[in-house]
Amino acid sequence: MIMSCEHGSYLFVPESMDDQAYFEANTGYKLVRIAAGLTFPALAELGTLSIQGQPYGNLIARVNYCGTPADVMRANGFVFDLEKQELVTLEAMHKSIVLYPQQNGAYIAVYDLPQAGARYNRQKLISFEGVCRFGNQQFVLRTYELQD
Repeated sequence: MIMSCEHGSYLFVPESMDDQAYFEANTGYKLVRIAAGLTFPALAELGTLSIQGQPYGNLIARVNYCGTPADVMRANGFVFDLEKQELVTLEAMHKSIVLYPQQNGAYIAVYDLPQAGARYNRQKLISFEGVCRFGNQQFVLRTYELQD
């Protein structure tokens, strides 16, 4: 399954008809269908507009912004917390992750889906794209954005 995470807005595109079932069985997370693929239920409900002082998801928007949910999340400094299954501020994300660098420049996360906003070394993983390998429980990050 192809995975994409843009500032905590996760999107999964199945490559075979069993991918959703394998993903849910291996991660414990439920996915729902949206136009472009699959995502988490709380992310599927997010709109394309935030108004400062008004609710956006489970948080209060910091800025007025219009764009994709990923754009709105970035503008407001929000990421999606996998464990809580809700939005949190980037500053509130204190988790860390283990990534294994590969010779080709990619990173591999083993067993756990990478958490957007989590610390890797001294930086935060903001966005990434790659693939889920269910046979050996690996998540391969082919491209990624790390932020100080």
